[in-house]
Amino acid sequence: MFDRTDYPYSETFVREAIQNSLDARLDPSRPVVVNFTFHTGHVGPTRAFLEQVVAFRKKAGLAIPREWSNGEIRWLVVEDFNSKGLGGSLDRRTSDFWNYWLNFGISNKDGSGRGGRGIGRVTFLIASRIQSVIGYTRRASDGAAAGCGMAVLRAQEDGQEFLSTHAYLAHRERGSIYELHDSQGFHAGLCSAFELTGYSGTSTSGLALAIPYPHSELIPERILAAAVENFAPAIMNGTLVLKVDGTVLDASTIAEVAQDVAKELNDEAIREDVGRYLRLVGNALNEPQATKITLPAARRTDLEALRKTASVELLQKKLSADADVVLEIEFPLTRGGRESTVRLRAVLAPTPPGRKPIDRLFREGMGLPDVRTKNPGELDLIVVVDAGLLATYLNFCEGKAHLDLLESKDIRQKLEEHGFDGLRVRRLVRGLPTDLRILLTPDISAPDAHVFDTFFSKPSDKPGRKNRPVDHPDPVDPPPPPKPPAFRIDTLQDGLRIRANPECAEWPMNLTVTLAYADGSRHPSWSPFDFKLDDLTITKEGCEITLENNKVKALNCGLDCALEITGFDKNRELDTNIRPWRNA
Repeated sequence: MFDRTDYPYSETFVREAIQNSLDARLDPSRPVVVNFTFHTGHVGPTRAFLEQVVAFRKKAGLAIPREWSNGEIRWLVVEDFNSKGLGGSLDRRTSDFWNYWLNFGISNKDGSGRGGRGIGRVTFLIASRIQSVIGYTRRASDGAAAGCGMAVLRAQEDGQEFLSTHAYLAHRERGSIYELHDSQGFHAGLCSAFELTGYSGTSTSGLALAIPYPHSELIPERILAAAVENFAPAIMNGTLVLKVDGTVLDASTIAEVAQDVAKELNDEAIREDVGRYLRLVGNALNEPQATKITLPAARRTDLEALRKTASVELLQKKLSADADVVLEIEFPLTRGGRESTVRLRAVLAPTPPGRKPIDRLFREGMGLPDVRTKNPGELDLIVVVDAGLLATYLNFCEGKAHLDLLESKDIRQKLEEHGFDGLRVRRLVRGLPTDLRILLTPDISAPDAHVFDTFFSKPSDKPGRKNRPVDHPDPVDPPPPPKPPAFRIDTLQDGLRIRANPECAEWPMNLTVTLAYADGSRHPSWSPFDFKLDDLTITKEGCEITLENNKVKALNCGLDCALEITGFDKNRELDTNIRPWRNA
């Protein structure tokens, strides 16, 4: 996300700042409050903390803001309250504290929060035109205060010394870490110079970051817009409150603030109708009359099986009447050999004419904007996953910037290390933006005989002006119904069963079955290391079979044909392609 043109930097910055604060929430009965405050003034008191950074940047040939030479400085302060602060031992390199400042790419998060990759905080360095950030924290765990800072420079020789690519605000090196300035006078001077609120009274812990010379893209309106777009559920359910240069963004003000900053929203569908977006999020969070859907195997095919049910047809009619449909979807998720039922909520609504469909999934109040369908049709969709086992699982499936649900060896390994049973649930959730729309879009089986009546004139032998006929002529006969499929497929716990369909009358027939474990692509690859057909249990009736690699051919199948293949890995999703064919 750090270098993608489709996401403005302000959005990247706000996502990282807020997700860190929400993950560090202290009292779950109170909201996390995050302040974004811009300051402008004379360099004065800040000089003591920045002049060495500026000097080394000059030596390295790096740009220096013109304002510094004029004795002026602008900085942005980000402070959170009702948070735990930056914890961890100050004496151990791999603690949370030093991971934050020294160890990019390493994180001690357990997946239960919104982050976990250990690289997102680089956004704070990028936010500064001198690639610097200064932090002050008071920790809830021990009440201790600590100040530190970091600047990105350029490696170079300086006399007899070799200067590395990074410099730190600290007293001196101590082994693999640094000895911090820990006097009360230093802490007071730091807070005073950068006008930090500090932590006392009702807010006794938290983390404050000062970003000198922030990029011009970081302005209050864009910060508010990014929060509305990416954290609307957390704001609306009372988990998160923002204060941006005096503007309060919370559950009571979000509707008004969202309208004020709508032009700064990144997503076009949300930008053109932010009120509709907030209504959908509110229904996903609060609507008590949700329709429950149970997916017993946590597979996408479970949704397909519901398509012709009466309850789904009622939901389709409700959408046709321009009403919102709220779903509570439950399915099993296994961790450490123990199966639990997990749930998420979704709301679908007809997209107003002339508008773009809204498409957004939220995990623990934070949006994953790349979890969407390529073909949204004419339905809006919001999916909300609350904190819990499912949210933890999905966190491990997200990429570095937490934009999408991905599938890779690294992600599979992380799931295995934390006791989860593979990627089946990831595929289910990632497919919801497409599958729910397909489920709730009615089939159109009979064509409209009058669809072109107003496009073409009809010839007539009568002279004079032609009047449009009042009554439509009799429609043409609809096309014949499609032929029933030749075979029926039953999903088994470790395989599948294929049976002849008694509604099909064209026998004998041949069948080719291609098998592979799903890998997220339309045509998954197969390897002998996945499985060998000779090692599986295959039973047949009413046909002759041949085996080749991952293909089973059933020849001369009759009405009594049955083919059962079992012995596959229960923890992996099986992709099956079935092709009936006849002899020439």
